[in-house]
Amino acid sequence: MKNKLFLISFSLLLLIGLLSATFNKSNGNAIFTFVNDAPNLPETPYEYSDITFPTHTFTFNDTIEVGYQSHTDTTVLDFVDDDISTLGRVLFYDEKLSAMENMSCATCHKQELSFADDAQFSQGISSLTTRNSMALNDLSWEGKNGFFWDMEFAALEDMIDIPFKDENEIGAEIDEVVLKMNATDYYPELFTKAFGDSEITEDRIVDALTNFIGSMVTFNSRFDQQADLGFQDFTDAEMAGLELFTFNCATCHSGGFFQEFEGVPHDEVIQIFPFIFNNGLEEVFTDIGAGEWLGEGYEGLYKITSLRNIELTAPYMHDGSLETLDDVIDFYSDDVKSNEWTDFMIPPGGFNFTDTEKANLKAFLLTLTDESFKTNVIWSDPFSPIDNVTEFETIDVTLAPNPMASYTKISVDNPQQEHVSLVITDQMGRQVFTDKFTGTSYEFNNYALPAGIYNVLLSTSKGKNTMQLIIQ
Repeated sequence: MKNKLFLISFSLLLLIGLLSATFNKSNGNAIFTFVNDAPNLPETPYEYSDITFPTHTFTFNDTIEVGYQSHTDTTVLDFVDDDISTLGRVLFYDEKLSAMENMSCATCHKQELSFADDAQFSQGISSLTTRNSMALNDLSWEGKNGFFWDMEFAALEDMIDIPFKDENEIGAEIDEVVLKMNATDYYPELFTKAFGDSEITEDRIVDALTNFIGSMVTFNSRFDQQADLGFQDFTDAEMAGLELFTFNCATCHSGGFFQEFEGVPHDEVIQIFPFIFNNGLEEVFTDIGAGEWLGEGYEGLYKITSLRNIELTAPYMHDGSLETLDDVIDFYSDDVKSNEWTDFMIPPGGFNFTDTEKANLKAFLLTLTDESFKTNVIWSDPFSPIDNVTEFETIDVTLAPNPMASYTKISVDNPQQEHVSLVITDQMGRQVFTDKFTGTSYEFNNYALPAGIYNVLLSTSKGKNTMQLIIQ
Protein backbone atom coordinates (compact mmCIF):
# COMPACT_ATOMS: atom_id res chain seq x y z
CA MET A 1 0.00 0.00 0.00
CA LYS A 2 2.81 2.41 0.91
CA ASN A 3 4.58 1.58 -2.34
CA LYS A 4 1.39 2.34 -4.31
CA LEU A 5 0.91 5.66 -2.51
CA PHE A 6 4.53 6.55 -3.19
CA LEU A 7 4.17 5.76 -6.90
CA ILE A 8 0.95 7.80 -7.14
CA SER A 9 2.54 10.75 -5.33
CA PHE A 10 5.67 10.58 -7.46
CA SER A 11 3.58 10.43 -10.65
CA LEU A 12 1.55 13.48 -9.60
CA LEU A 13 4.71 15.45 -8.78
CA LEU A 14 6.23 14.46 -12.12
CA LEU A 15 3.05 15.51 -13.96
CA ILE A 16 2.96 18.86 -12.14
CA GLY A 17 6.61 19.40 -13.00
CA LEU A 18 6.01 18.68 -16.67
CA LEU A 19 3.01 20.99 -16.79
CA SER A 20 4.87 23.83 -15.15
CA ALA A 21 7.71 23.36 -17.63
CA THR A 22 5.39 23.50 -20.62
CA PHE A 23 2.72 26.03 -19.64
CA ASN A 24 3.90 29.30 -18.13
CA LYS A 25 2.03 32.56 -17.65
CA SER A 26 3.22 35.97 -18.72
CA ASN A 27 0.93 39.03 -18.80
CA GLY A 28 -2.03 36.65 -18.70
CA ASN A 29 -1.13 34.94 -22.01
CA ALA A 30 -0.09 31.33 -22.29
CA ILE A 31 3.38 30.45 -23.55
CA PHE A 32 3.13 27.07 -25.23
CA THR A 33 6.14 24.88 -25.74
CA PHE A 34 6.38 22.79 -28.88
CA VAL A 35 8.07 19.90 -30.57
CA ASN A 36 11.42 21.23 -31.68
CA ASP A 37 10.96 20.65 -35.41
CA ALA A 38 13.92 22.35 -37.04
CA PRO A 39 13.64 23.95 -40.48
CA ASN A 40 15.27 22.30 -43.49
CA LEU A 41 17.99 24.72 -44.53
CA PRO A 42 20.92 24.40 -46.96
CA GLU A 43 24.43 24.16 -45.53
CA THR A 44 25.41 27.22 -47.56
CA PRO A 45 22.80 29.99 -47.47
CA TYR A 46 20.94 30.86 -50.63
CA GLU A 47 22.25 33.93 -52.43
CA TYR A 48 19.51 36.38 -51.49
CA SER A 49 21.89 39.29 -52.05
CA ASP A 50 22.62 38.29 -55.65
CA ILE A 51 20.04 40.66 -57.14
CA THR A 52 20.63 42.01 -60.63
CA PHE A 53 18.23 44.66 -61.88
CA PRO A 54 17.20 44.30 -65.53
CA THR A 55 18.68 47.12 -67.58
CA HIS A 56 15.30 48.64 -68.38
CA THR A 57 14.57 49.24 -64.67
CA PHE A 58 17.38 51.75 -64.21
CA THR A 59 18.20 53.24 -67.60
CA PHE A 60 16.28 54.40 -70.63
CA ASN A 61 16.59 52.34 -73.78
CA ASP A 62 16.30 54.49 -76.89
CA THR A 63 14.69 51.61 -78.76
CA ILE A 64 11.80 51.44 -76.28
CA GLU A 65 9.24 54.20 -76.56
CA VAL A 66 6.65 52.59 -74.28
CA GLY A 67 6.74 50.37 -71.23
CA TYR A 68 6.21 49.66 -67.57
CA GLN A 69 9.67 51.07 -66.94
CA SER A 70 10.00 51.39 -63.14
CA HIS A 71 13.27 53.35 -63.16
CA THR A 72 15.14 52.95 -59.90
CA ASP A 73 18.43 53.22 -58.04
CA THR A 74 20.16 49.83 -58.35
CA THR A 75 21.76 50.19 -54.89
CA VAL A 76 18.38 50.24 -53.16
CA LEU A 77 18.64 46.52 -52.28
CA ASP A 78 22.27 46.52 -51.17
CA PHE A 79 21.12 45.98 -47.58
CA VAL A 80 20.03 42.39 -48.30
CA ASP A 81 22.29 39.83 -46.54
CA ASP A 82 22.26 36.07 -47.15
CA ASP A 83 22.45 34.88 -43.52
CA ILE A 84 20.04 37.53 -42.22
CA SER A 85 17.56 36.67 -44.98
CA THR A 86 17.87 32.97 -44.13
CA LEU A 87 16.82 33.79 -40.57
CA GLY A 88 14.00 35.92 -41.98
CA ARG A 89 12.76 33.00 -44.06
CA VAL A 90 12.44 30.83 -40.95
CA LEU A 91 10.68 33.61 -39.02
CA PHE A 92 8.28 34.23 -41.91
CA TYR A 93 7.03 30.63 -41.88
CA ASP A 94 7.32 29.69 -38.20
CA GLU A 95 3.80 29.34 -36.73
CA LYS A 96 5.22 28.72 -33.27
CA LEU A 97 5.93 32.43 -32.86
CA SER A 98 2.26 33.43 -33.02
CA ALA A 99 0.09 33.81 -29.93
CA MET A 100 -1.72 30.50 -30.49
CA GLU A 101 1.12 28.84 -32.43
CA ASN A 102 -1.14 28.32 -35.45
CA MET A 103 -0.34 31.27 -37.74
CA SER A 104 2.64 32.77 -39.48
CA CYS A 105 3.24 35.55 -41.98
CA ALA A 106 2.76 32.91 -44.67
CA THR A 107 -0.77 32.15 -43.47
CA CYS A 108 -2.03 35.30 -45.22
CA HIS A 109 0.86 35.73 -47.67
CA LYS A 110 1.25 32.62 -49.83
CA GLN A 111 4.22 32.18 -52.16
CA GLU A 112 2.22 30.67 -55.02
CA LEU A 113 0.06 33.83 -54.95
CA SER A 114 3.05 36.18 -54.98
CA PHE A 115 2.69 36.32 -51.19
CA ALA A 116 -0.91 37.57 -51.32
CA ASP A 117 -4.07 35.77 -50.19
CA ASP A 118 -6.87 34.39 -52.36
CA ALA A 119 -9.60 35.49 -49.95
CA GLN A 120 -11.28 38.89 -49.93
CA PHE A 121 -10.27 39.26 -46.29
CA SER A 122 -7.89 36.97 -44.43
CA GLN A 123 -8.77 35.04 -41.31
CA GLY A 124 -6.99 36.50 -38.30
CA ILE A 125 -6.69 35.05 -34.81
CA SER A 126 -10.19 36.11 -33.78
CA SER A 127 -11.80 37.78 -36.82
CA LEU A 128 -11.34 38.65 -40.48
CA THR A 129 -8.93 41.39 -41.48
CA THR A 130 -10.51 44.66 -42.57
CA ARG A 131 -8.59 44.97 -45.85
CA ASN A 132 -7.35 42.58 -48.50
CA SER A 133 -3.92 41.04 -47.84
CA MET A 134 -1.42 42.68 -50.18
CA ALA A 135 1.22 40.92 -52.26
CA LEU A 136 4.76 41.29 -50.91
CA ASN A 137 6.74 41.09 -54.16
CA ASP A 138 8.99 44.05 -55.08
CA LEU A 139 7.96 46.12 -52.04
CA SER A 140 11.46 47.23 -51.22
CA TRP A 141 12.25 48.92 -54.54
CA GLU A 142 9.06 49.61 -56.50
CA GLY A 143 6.24 50.28 -54.04
CA LYS A 144 7.80 52.99 -51.90
CA ASN A 145 4.86 55.40 -51.69
CA GLY A 146 4.02 54.32 -48.13
CA PHE A 147 3.16 50.90 -46.73
CA PHE A 148 -0.24 49.32 -46.00
CA TRP A 149 -3.28 50.21 -48.07
CA ASP A 150 -3.61 53.55 -46.30
CA MET A 151 0.12 54.33 -46.83
CA GLU A 152 0.55 55.46 -43.23
CA PHE A 153 4.06 54.13 -42.69
CA ALA A 154 7.12 55.15 -44.67
CA ALA A 155 9.43 52.20 -43.96
CA LEU A 156 9.28 48.50 -44.78
CA GLU A 157 10.36 47.81 -41.19
CA ASP A 158 7.14 49.38 -39.88
CA MET A 159 5.06 47.29 -42.24
CA ILE A 160 6.61 44.18 -40.69
CA ASP A 161 6.62 45.20 -37.04
CA ILE A 162 2.97 46.23 -36.78
CA PRO A 163 1.21 43.02 -37.99
CA PHE A 164 3.75 41.00 -36.01
CA LYS A 165 2.33 42.55 -32.82
CA ASP A 166 -1.29 43.00 -33.94
CA GLU A 167 -3.61 41.00 -31.68
CA ASN A 168 -5.62 39.73 -34.66
CA GLU A 169 -2.64 38.85 -36.87
CA ILE A 170 0.51 37.26 -35.43
CA GLY A 171 -0.32 38.59 -31.97
CA ALA A 172 3.23 38.20 -30.67
CA GLU A 173 4.41 39.44 -27.28
CA ILE A 174 8.11 39.99 -27.85
CA ASP A 175 9.20 38.70 -24.42
CA GLU A 176 7.27 35.49 -24.95
CA VAL A 177 8.63 35.13 -28.49
CA VAL A 178 12.20 35.44 -27.23
CA LEU A 179 11.52 32.70 -24.64
CA LYS A 180 10.16 30.40 -27.34
CA MET A 181 13.01 31.08 -29.72
CA ASN A 182 15.68 30.50 -27.09
CA ALA A 183 14.05 27.13 -26.34
CA THR A 184 14.77 25.89 -29.86
CA ASP A 185 17.97 24.37 -31.15
CA TYR A 186 17.95 26.40 -34.34
CA TYR A 187 17.24 30.06 -33.52
CA PRO A 188 20.35 30.76 -31.39
CA GLU A 189 22.50 29.35 -34.20
CA LEU A 190 20.65 31.30 -36.89
CA PHE A 191 20.96 34.57 -34.95
CA THR A 192 24.67 33.93 -34.45
CA LYS A 193 25.19 33.40 -38.17
CA ALA A 194 23.14 36.49 -38.98
CA PHE A 195 24.37 38.95 -36.35
CA GLY A 196 27.52 37.50 -34.78
CA ASP A 197 25.96 36.38 -31.48
CA SER A 198 22.82 34.56 -30.32
CA GLU A 199 21.03 37.51 -28.70
CA ILE A 200 17.41 37.64 -29.85
CA THR A 201 15.86 41.11 -29.96
CA GLU A 202 12.83 42.72 -31.56
CA ASP A 203 15.03 44.88 -33.79
CA ARG A 204 16.89 41.83 -35.08
CA ILE A 205 13.65 39.96 -35.76
CA VAL A 206 12.32 42.90 -37.79
CA ASP A 207 15.67 43.29 -39.57
CA ALA A 208 15.65 39.62 -40.60
CA LEU A 209 12.11 39.77 -41.94
CA THR A 210 12.95 43.04 -43.76
CA ASN A 211 15.88 41.34 -45.47
CA PHE A 212 13.82 38.32 -46.48
CA ILE A 213 10.85 40.29 -47.80
CA GLY A 214 13.20 42.87 -49.34
CA SER A 215 14.81 40.13 -51.43
CA MET A 216 11.49 39.21 -53.08
CA VAL A 217 11.96 40.53 -56.61
CA THR A 218 10.22 39.40 -59.80
CA PHE A 219 12.78 40.05 -62.54
CA ASN A 220 12.14 36.87 -64.52
CA SER A 221 8.88 37.83 -66.21
CA ARG A 222 8.34 37.74 -69.96
CA PHE A 223 8.14 41.53 -69.85
CA ASP A 224 11.60 41.79 -68.24
CA GLN A 225 13.08 39.30 -70.68
CA GLN A 226 11.71 41.23 -73.64
CA ALA A 227 12.12 44.85 -72.47
CA ASP A 228 15.86 44.90 -73.08
CA LEU A 229 15.28 43.34 -76.51
CA GLY A 230 12.86 46.03 -77.63
CA PHE A 231 9.91 43.61 -77.20
CA GLN A 232 10.90 41.91 -80.46
CA ASP A 233 9.11 38.67 -79.53
CA PHE A 234 5.92 40.19 -78.10
CA THR A 235 2.76 39.07 -79.87
CA ASP A 236 0.65 41.65 -81.67
CA ALA A 237 -1.86 41.52 -78.80
CA GLU A 238 0.83 41.98 -76.15
CA MET A 239 2.35 44.90 -78.02
CA ALA A 240 -1.02 46.56 -78.53
CA GLY A 241 -1.78 46.04 -74.84
CA LEU A 242 1.55 47.60 -73.87
CA GLU A 243 0.80 50.69 -75.93
CA LEU A 244 -2.71 50.90 -74.51
CA PHE A 245 -1.33 50.57 -70.98
CA THR A 246 1.31 53.23 -71.59
CA PHE A 247 -1.15 55.89 -72.71
CA ASN A 248 -3.90 55.12 -70.20
CA CYS A 249 -2.43 53.49 -67.08
CA ALA A 250 1.29 54.19 -66.79
CA THR A 251 1.00 57.64 -65.21
CA CYS A 252 0.03 55.99 -61.93
CA HIS A 253 1.34 52.48 -62.52
CA SER A 254 4.88 53.23 -63.67
CA GLY A 255 6.58 51.99 -60.52
CA GLY A 256 9.46 54.41 -60.89
CA PHE A 257 7.38 57.59 -60.49
CA PHE A 258 8.11 57.81 -56.78
CA GLN A 259 11.86 57.46 -57.27
CA GLU A 260 11.81 61.10 -58.40
CA PHE A 261 10.85 62.09 -54.85
CA GLU A 262 13.58 60.23 -52.97
CA GLY A 263 14.15 62.02 -49.67
CA VAL A 264 10.75 63.75 -49.69
CA PRO A 265 8.58 62.52 -46.76
CA HIS A 266 5.97 60.16 -48.12
CA ASP A 267 3.11 62.11 -46.54
CA GLU A 268 4.19 65.19 -48.49
CA VAL A 269 4.19 63.23 -51.76
CA ILE A 270 0.62 62.12 -51.02
CA GLN A 271 -0.39 65.71 -50.25
CA ILE A 272 1.19 67.02 -53.47
CA PHE A 273 -0.40 64.37 -55.74
CA PRO A 274 -3.48 63.13 -53.84
CA PHE A 275 -5.51 62.57 -57.02
CA ILE A 276 -3.34 59.67 -58.23
CA PHE A 277 -4.16 57.60 -55.12
CA ASN A 278 -7.85 57.13 -55.87
CA ASN A 279 -9.20 54.97 -58.69
CA GLY A 280 -12.93 55.65 -58.54
CA LEU A 281 -13.87 52.42 -56.80
CA GLU A 282 -16.45 54.25 -54.68
CA GLU A 283 -18.41 57.48 -54.91
CA VAL A 284 -18.82 57.62 -51.11
CA PHE A 285 -15.88 56.19 -49.19
CA THR A 286 -16.74 53.41 -46.74
CA ASP A 287 -13.04 53.05 -45.94
CA ILE A 288 -11.41 56.48 -45.76
CA GLY A 289 -7.88 55.16 -46.38
CA ALA A 290 -5.20 57.79 -45.84
CA GLY A 291 -7.82 60.04 -44.27
CA GLU A 292 -7.42 57.95 -41.11
CA TRP A 293 -3.99 59.45 -40.44
CA LEU A 294 -3.67 62.45 -42.80
CA GLY A 295 -7.00 63.84 -41.68
CA GLU A 296 -9.87 65.61 -43.36
CA GLY A 297 -9.44 66.25 -47.05
CA TYR A 298 -7.49 63.05 -47.76
CA GLU A 299 -10.29 60.51 -47.56
CA GLY A 300 -10.40 57.69 -50.10
CA LEU A 301 -6.69 57.60 -50.91
CA TYR A 302 -5.03 54.17 -51.14
CA LYS A 303 -1.66 52.74 -52.05
CA ILE A 304 -0.76 52.23 -55.72
CA THR A 305 0.38 48.63 -55.78
CA SER A 306 2.91 46.99 -58.07
CA LEU A 307 1.42 45.32 -61.14
CA ARG A 308 4.18 42.73 -61.21
CA ASN A 309 2.61 39.28 -60.78
CA ILE A 310 -0.83 40.90 -60.91
CA GLU A 311 -2.15 37.70 -62.49
CA LEU A 312 -1.48 35.82 -59.22
CA THR A 313 -2.88 38.19 -56.63
CA ALA A 314 -6.69 38.08 -56.98
CA PRO A 315 -9.01 39.28 -55.51
CA TYR A 316 -8.15 42.91 -56.17
CA MET A 317 -8.43 46.39 -54.60
CA HIS A 318 -8.11 47.32 -50.93
CA ASP A 319 -11.49 45.73 -50.23
CA GLY A 320 -10.95 42.64 -52.38
CA SER A 321 -14.18 43.45 -54.22
CA LEU A 322 -13.00 42.57 -57.76
CA GLU A 323 -12.56 38.82 -58.15
CA THR A 324 -10.66 38.50 -61.44
CA LEU A 325 -8.28 40.40 -63.66
CA ASP A 326 -11.09 40.66 -66.22
CA ASP A 327 -13.21 42.33 -63.53
CA VAL A 328 -10.44 44.88 -62.94
CA ILE A 329 -10.17 45.73 -66.64
CA ASP A 330 -13.97 45.95 -66.96
CA PHE A 331 -14.07 48.26 -63.93
CA TYR A 332 -11.52 50.70 -65.34
CA SER A 333 -13.29 50.60 -68.68
CA ASP A 334 -16.93 50.95 -67.68
CA ASP A 335 -17.59 51.18 -63.93
CA VAL A 336 -15.47 53.98 -62.46
CA LYS A 337 -17.45 55.97 -59.87
CA SER A 338 -16.90 59.72 -60.04
CA ASN A 339 -15.74 61.34 -56.82
CA GLU A 340 -13.68 64.37 -55.79
CA TRP A 341 -10.45 62.83 -57.12
CA THR A 342 -11.30 61.02 -60.34
CA ASP A 343 -11.65 64.01 -62.70
CA PHE A 344 -7.88 64.53 -62.59
CA MET A 345 -6.85 61.17 -64.10
CA ILE A 346 -9.81 59.09 -65.29
CA PRO A 347 -12.48 59.92 -67.90
CA PRO A 348 -16.04 60.01 -66.52
CA GLY A 349 -17.23 56.44 -66.09
CA GLY A 350 -13.93 54.92 -67.22
CA PHE A 351 -11.71 54.52 -70.28
CA ASN A 352 -14.39 52.87 -72.45
CA PHE A 353 -12.14 50.15 -73.88
CA THR A 354 -13.41 47.95 -76.71
CA ASP A 355 -13.53 44.17 -76.22
CA THR A 356 -10.37 43.88 -78.35
CA GLU A 357 -8.59 46.51 -76.29
CA LYS A 358 -9.58 44.72 -73.09
CA ALA A 359 -8.15 41.46 -74.43
CA ASN A 360 -4.95 43.19 -75.53
CA LEU A 361 -4.54 44.93 -72.18
CA LYS A 362 -4.94 41.62 -70.38
CA ALA A 363 -2.41 39.97 -72.70
CA PHE A 364 0.13 42.62 -71.72
CA LEU A 365 -0.60 42.40 -67.99
CA LEU A 366 0.00 38.63 -68.13
CA THR A 367 3.54 39.29 -69.38
CA LEU A 368 4.31 40.85 -65.97
CA THR A 369 4.05 37.41 -64.31
CA ASP A 370 7.27 35.85 -63.04
CA GLU A 371 6.33 32.15 -62.94
CA SER A 372 9.60 31.19 -61.24
CA PHE A 373 8.73 33.38 -58.25
CA LYS A 374 5.91 31.01 -57.27
CA THR A 375 8.23 28.06 -56.65
CA ASN A 376 11.68 29.56 -56.05
CA VAL A 377 13.12 27.56 -53.16
CA ILE A 378 14.82 30.56 -51.56
CA TRP A 379 11.40 31.95 -50.56
CA SER A 380 9.75 28.59 -49.85
CA ASP A 381 8.58 27.11 -46.55
CA PRO A 382 11.64 25.64 -44.75
CA PHE A 383 9.34 23.61 -42.47
CA SER A 384 7.80 21.65 -45.35
CA PRO A 385 8.50 17.92 -45.19
CA ILE A 386 11.11 16.73 -47.65
CA ASP A 387 10.98 12.98 -47.01
CA ASN A 388 7.66 12.16 -48.70
CA VAL A 389 8.97 12.19 -52.24
CA THR A 390 7.29 9.85 -54.73
CA GLU A 391 9.64 7.38 -56.36
CA PHE A 392 9.95 7.63 -60.14
CA GLU A 393 11.87 5.66 -62.69
CA THR A 394 14.50 7.51 -64.69
CA ILE A 395 13.53 8.15 -68.30
CA ASP A 396 16.13 8.43 -71.05
CA VAL A 397 16.84 12.01 -72.17
CA THR A 398 19.42 13.47 -74.55
CA LEU A 399 20.28 17.08 -75.37
CA ALA A 400 22.00 17.93 -78.65
CA PRO A 401 23.81 20.12 -79.27
CA ASN A 402 25.05 20.60 -75.73
CA PRO A 403 26.66 23.12 -75.21
CA MET A 404 24.09 25.00 -77.26
CA ALA A 405 24.14 28.42 -78.89
CA SER A 406 20.73 29.27 -80.33
CA TYR A 407 18.92 25.95 -79.87
CA THR A 408 19.11 22.39 -78.58
CA LYS A 409 16.96 19.35 -79.43
CA ILE A 410 15.61 17.54 -76.38
CA SER A 411 14.91 13.86 -77.07
CA VAL A 412 12.84 11.80 -74.60
CA ASP A 413 12.11 8.09 -74.38
CA ASN A 414 8.32 8.43 -74.57
CA PRO A 415 6.90 5.49 -76.56
CA GLN A 416 3.36 6.00 -75.21
CA GLN A 417 3.32 9.59 -76.52
CA GLU A 418 2.44 10.96 -73.09
CA HIS A 419 2.42 14.61 -72.13
CA VAL A 420 5.91 15.70 -71.08
CA SER A 421 6.50 18.52 -68.60
CA LEU A 422 9.63 20.61 -69.27
CA VAL A 423 11.16 22.87 -66.62
CA ILE A 424 14.48 24.69 -66.94
CA THR A 425 16.06 26.23 -63.83
CA ASP A 426 19.23 28.18 -63.19
CA GLN A 427 21.87 27.20 -60.63
CA MET A 428 19.92 28.91 -57.81
CA GLY A 429 16.87 26.77 -58.54
CA ARG A 430 14.88 29.57 -60.18
CA GLN A 431 12.58 28.52 -62.99
CA VAL A 432 13.59 30.31 -66.17
CA PHE A 433 11.45 28.40 -68.67
CA THR A 434 8.48 25.99 -68.56
CA ASP A 435 6.45 24.24 -71.23
CA LYS A 436 4.61 21.01 -72.04
CA PHE A 437 4.70 18.86 -75.16
CA THR A 438 3.58 15.51 -76.50
CA GLY A 439 5.94 13.14 -78.29
CA THR A 440 9.59 12.24 -78.20
CA SER A 441 11.36 15.50 -79.04
CA TYR A 442 11.26 19.23 -78.37
CA GLU A 443 13.35 22.01 -79.87
CA PHE A 444 14.32 24.60 -77.28
CA ASN A 445 15.20 27.90 -78.91
CA ASN A 446 17.02 30.33 -76.68
CA TYR A 447 15.94 33.94 -77.06
CA ALA A 448 16.68 35.50 -73.71
CA LEU A 449 18.70 33.26 -71.38
CA PRO A 450 22.26 34.42 -70.70
CA ALA A 451 25.25 32.10 -71.04
CA GLY A 452 25.61 29.67 -68.16
CA ILE A 453 24.75 26.22 -66.82
CA TYR A 454 21.09 25.26 -66.44
CA ASN A 455 19.15 22.22 -65.18
CA VAL A 456 16.62 20.66 -67.55
CA LEU A 457 13.92 18.60 -65.79
CA LEU A 458 11.59 16.42 -67.87
CA SER A 459 8.82 14.33 -66.34
CA THR A 460 5.94 12.07 -67.42
CA SER A 461 3.62 9.84 -65.41
CA LYS A 462 6.18 7.06 -65.93
CA GLY A 463 9.33 8.79 -64.79
CA LYS A 464 11.59 11.82 -64.80
CA ASN A 465 15.16 12.87 -65.44
CA THR A 466 17.33 15.95 -64.96
CA MET A 467 20.12 16.93 -67.35
CA GLN A 468 22.56 19.82 -67.32
CA LEU A 469 22.44 22.20 -70.28
CA ILE A 470 25.28 24.58 -71.10
CA ILE A 471 24.33 27.74 -72.99
CA GLN A 472 27.26 29.44 -74.71
